[in-house]
Amino acid sequence: MAVTEINITASGGGNIPCMAAFPSGGPATAVVAVPSIFGVNDDMAMVAERLAGEGYIAIIPDPFWRDEDSGIIGHDEEGRARAFARMGRTPFEQAFGDVTDVINDLRARDDCNGKVAVMGFCYGGPFALVAAAKCGIQAGFSYHGSFMDKYLDAMPDVSCPLSFHWGDNDRAAPMPVIDEVKQTFTARDDAEVFLYPGGVEHGYMLPGHGEAYNQAAAELSWERTFSLLKEV
Repeated sequence: MAVTEINITASGGGNIPCMAAFPSGGPATAVVAVPSIFGVNDDMAMVAERLAGEGYIAIIPDPFWRDEDSGIIGHDEEGRARAFARMGRTPFEQAFGDVTDVINDLRARDDCNGKVAVMGFCYGGPFALVAAAKCGIQAGFSYHGSFMDKYLDAMPDVSCPLSFHWGDNDRAAPMPVIDEVKQTFTARDDAEVFLYPGGVEHGYMLPGHGEAYNQAAAELSWERTFSLLKEV
């Protein structure tokens, strides 16, 4: 499925630039995917195409569209410094407001069946958890999510299944953090943490992360993702 660019009105003013891919056929479940700190790049185009190919509307908003250094940033040392600086200038509440606006826009679309899931990659991981608590979505997915421990207080308000995925060698999510997430999930029978063994690193889902990309772990993550999406 070809990806395209659309704009969605932000409730605080302005237009949220989004990458989108639409499946053929009738009304479909929508998935909002929040990218890493590097922006809406080729990895996110792959995610959108894959989702649409499986019959889901895919919308990937740019969390950093208001920033002075907007757009796609590379993975080199200079790019990483720029990306982390940009993240520091972007309040979570502001970016989450954009995600909420995108969810509301999708629910009003004729080509959406009213069901929306949220997935997040790296920086985007916590958005899936908070949206599951605040936005009445149908499922939340996180892949090598960062800073997740800062948002676990949202768990009591979560009202949908959660599926979180990490490698066992994730520099951005140390094992104590993953264990803390697992502990908060134990009270629910619809929340699960998947840990991929063998030195699987941060960014394993995304080919643009170079040697960190792990095709076997990524494919198993996709298989588990689509298995849950079919149930919502």
